[in-house]
Amino acid sequence: MVYSLLLLFSLQLISVYLVQSLEQYSLQNFKSGLEVQARLLSVFLTPRFIDISSSADDIAHLVQQFGGTKGLEVVVLDSQALVTGASGNQSLLGRRLIRDEIAAALTGEIADAIRVDPVSGERRYYLAFPLRDQENILGLIYLSGSLRNVDSVLNQVKLILLTGAAVALTISFILGIILTRTITTPIQAVTHQASLMAKGDYSRQIKVEASDEIGQLGETFNFLAERLSYNIREITSEKSKVEAIINNMSDGVIALDGRGRLIHINPAAQSLLAILKTDPFSAEDSGFNVLKKMLGRENMRLFTQQKRSFSTEISREKPPCTVKVTLVPFKVEKGRMNGTLLVLHDITGERELSKRQQEFVADVSHELRTPLTTVKSYIETLLDGAVEEPAVRERFLRVVEQETERMVSLVKDLLALSQLDYSQVEWHKTDVELRELFQEVVDQCRQKADIELPKIKISASPEMASSFVDRGKVVQALANILNNAVRYTAPSGEVEISATAQDSIVTIMIADTGVGIPPDDLPRVFERFYRVEKTRSRDHGGTGLGLPIARKVVEAHGGKIWIESSLNKGTKVWFTLPQKPGKEVT
Repeated sequence: MVYSLLLLFSLQLISVYLVQSLEQYSLQNFKSGLEVQARLLSVFLTPRFIDISSSADDIAHLVQQFGGTKGLEVVVLDSQALVTGASGNQSLLGRRLIRDEIAAALTGEIADAIRVDPVSGERRYYLAFPLRDQENILGLIYLSGSLRNVDSVLNQVKLILLTGAAVALTISFILGIILTRTITTPIQAVTHQASLMAKGDYSRQIKVEASDEIGQLGETFNFLAERLSYNIREITSEKSKVEAIINNMSDGVIALDGRGRLIHINPAAQSLLAILKTDPFSAEDSGFNVLKKMLGRENMRLFTQQKRSFSTEISREKPPCTVKVTLVPFKVEKGRMNGTLLVLHDITGERELSKRQQEFVADVSHELRTPLTTVKSYIETLLDGAVEEPAVRERFLRVVEQETERMVSLVKDLLALSQLDYSQVEWHKTDVELRELFQEVVDQCRQKADIELPKIKISASPEMASSFVDRGKVVQALANILNNAVRYTAPSGEVEISATAQDSIVTIMIADTGVGIPPDDLPRVFERFYRVEKTRSRDHGGTGLGLPIARKVVEAHGGKIWIESSLNKGTKVWFTLPQKPGKEVT
């Protein structure tokens, strides 16, 4: 079969080459003939295009005489692609004929094309020959001829080649069967023994009847069966040990031999290596090179010198991941390790939890220390006798009330942020009219303000598309951003709220003309408890949780939020929300 397929491939290759060469030769001859006729006709037509006194009837008459050749159609066009003469279809006269080859010929090049005639179903060859004087294109000759004779010859050649190939394949197939039978019979015996070995039967031996190459193959196969039987028993024993180790390890496990080649790796280790974006271990390459990149050259040098257990931690920022890597050497004989065992333990959760706890304790302690200190000092002053003075007492109690409200606000923000972090918030999304929502937020800001506010302008038009969001959560996010804008903008300044919609996305912008944010502080404004220097504000700063809460709300709706600011020029905050689907979704 292989012999026949090889012969078939050779015959096909030769046939395709011959047919293509013959077709190219025939088409080239056909094209040359058309070019000769086009050049001949151009000799008669060029003076008529140059001579102004010549009429279109002269050109049409000349084309009618020249187009008498059977199967050849002649069309003459002027420099504007208008038909001035045609040997066939006279309805083309005066019409503009636009085709790719005509457009190319109008640039001064001889162009051709082959297309199938939709009426007759046969292929036709089209040649566009430009008519020119010394510099200008006067017009062109458009010739077309049928390729019926060329295709007929090619079909006959294909039939001859197909018939010859069929006869050659039949003869070669018969000879191939006779030849292969002398080889396949002893090979079938070897194949049968191989199938038995694949099923685990190594006891049978191949009967060797000759000392030729086939006989030597049989003897070698019998020896191979004996060695395989022994090796399989040893491999099965070692495999059971390794599987017992790996199956009882919950962490990632990688085993390397003494040369650093991979022996075993479990799915947990593969997953951790993918997260760490570390080069994969392979059975061909030395794993020590991978370990050097992962753990550092110095750590690997210490491990190979000391030949004892070694632990270190590896961290990646994108995605955040921390893995504890423990290297344990296999048996050390004569100062040489027989292998290395790597244990990968994912401690990302532990490190993240510890970091969050430390940050939370530090930030909350910092935020609560100032108001608690103020409350304590004022209460102590009142207890020391200031309570007897009504004016002092009322002023001190109002300060205590303000600081208490500040602590309550901080606790509420912390609770809201915690719920957003752990997805404990129930979302009630409805269609919300943006202009109405903006007005509600502005009214709330004005009611709560105890100072003179800057001018607040709403730019969303009444017919502005609504957005499908949780009204309460978006009001909270928008209020946090607006409070920052009015807090850091002078009464003579202006705050603008606007919205635009595009591709089912609503983009909301809050712009102010306030003091702005320094470039060094801008990347950190969304960090929790982070506040820009308070001396830049004309009032006390907030809790530092407003923008983090706003970002959580926007991201929970599938949107994005970003800030642009210039110092002493103002700040712009953008965030995106989805447009309404048309009805409430629960």
